[in-house]
Amino acid sequence: MKNTPGFLLSGVSAGLKKNEKRDLALIFSTVPARASAIFTKNLVKGAPVLVGQERVAGGLCQAIIINSVNANAFTGQKGYEDSLEVANTLSGRLGIDESLVIPSSTGVTGEWLRVGKIKKSIPRLIKGLGEDNVREAAEAIMTTDSFPKYASRQLAVGEKTATVSAIGKGAGMICPDMATMLCFIMTDLNIGRKALSKALVAAASGSFNAITVDGDTSPNDSVFILANGVLGNRQITEKSGDYGRFVDALSSLCGEIAGMIVSDGEGATKIVRISVTEARTERDAEKIARAIATSQLVKTAFYGEDANWGRIVAAAGRAGVKFDPEKIKLYFEGIEVFSKGVKSKPESRFARVFKKPSFTVTLSLGEGEAAYSILTSDLSHKYVSINSDYRT
Repeated sequence: MKNTPGFLLSGVSAGLKKNEKRDLALIFSTVPARASAIFTKNLVKGAPVLVGQERVAGGLCQAIIINSVNANAFTGQKGYEDSLEVANTLSGRLGIDESLVIPSSTGVTGEWLRVGKIKKSIPRLIKGLGEDNVREAAEAIMTTDSFPKYASRQLAVGEKTATVSAIGKGAGMICPDMATMLCFIMTDLNIGRKALSKALVAAASGSFNAITVDGDTSPNDSVFILANGVLGNRQITEKSGDYGRFVDALSSLCGEIAGMIVSDGEGATKIVRISVTEARTERDAEKIARAIATSQLVKTAFYGEDANWGRIVAAAGRAGVKFDPEKIKLYFEGIEVFSKGVKSKPESRFARVFKKPSFTVTLSLGEGEAAYSILTSDLSHKYVSINSDYRT
C-alpha cells in the first residue's frame, strides 16, 4: 500500500496488551494539516472523543495518538484529564502546540487509562516514526479485530498525483450511527476545510453509515481526515473540478475499509448486501434495509445457510413503512424468490445462494424510484462467545 506523502506512522507495544503485541499508534504529519472528523452519535461519549471534538474544531491537527485495550470511557473527569495528559505529553515531546494533538482510544470501558505506561512509551513511539509503518500502526489499534485494516487510493489532480490512505479498526459494536468504529484518513491534497468536511460526510454516508454487525454503537466511534497539502496543488474547493474526483476516491477508500469491518465482524461467516429498491423515498428504503440487516432472526438464518425468505419479508413489514405487500418482489442474487404475496420459485432454486460467503438480497417495493443498500453480516455462536468472554 502506498502511504500518503508527508505522513509518518508508528506502532509499538506499551505493555497494555498481555501478549506484548502492538497497542499504541501514532500518526504524524510533517506539517500542520487541515482536519475534520465525525464522531459517535451515542449520547455517552468517551473522554478522548470529548477532547477530540474540542481540538478538531480548531481546524488543524498534526498528530493523533491512539491506544487500544482501554477505551477510557465512563471514566468521568479523571478520564478526560488522562486523555489531555497523554496528548499534551506527546505535544511536548514533538515540540508542537498542544492544540495540534488529538488522542483516541479503543477497548474496554469503565477502566482507568494506564497513563504511565503510555507516557513511558511515547519516546519509542516517536523514534519509530516512518513512512512505511502503515501495517504496524494498523495492528496497534486492533482489539477483537482478526486482521489489520488499511487501504489507499490515488487520483490525478492537474499534472500531479494525490494520495488518500487510511487505517481503521472495528469488528464489534458496529452499527450505522456514525462512525461505527475508528478510522484515520490521510491525504496530501491542498483542500479547503469546508470542502474536506463536506467530502467526509458524503463518503461516510455510503460506507461507515451503511454497515451493521450487531446494532451497537460505541461511545468512542470516530472518523478523522487530515489533509496536509504537501502535494502543492491549487487549493480545492467545493466548486473545483477536482472536488468530485476526490469525493469519489474518498468514498471508494471508505467503502473498502467499511467492507473489511463487516467481513471481520466478530464471528462472522457471511457478508450480505441488503438492497431495497423502488421505494417512495430514500428514507423509506433505508428504514426497511436497516430493519432487515439488524434482524437477529434474519442474521441467524444467514449463519445457518437457511434461505428463510419469510423472515426477510416479515422484517420489512415491521419497519414502519407503508407499502403494498402484493407489489413487493424479493431476490437472492438476482433469483426471484417472492412475488405477489407468495413464494414464486421452489426453494431448491435459491437455497444454494445462502451457502456462499457473500451474496445480495434485494427487495423491490414497486412504489417508486428511491433505493438504499446496507452491508451486514451473519450472527454466529462465535459472536456470543467473544462478547460473553470479552472482559473475563
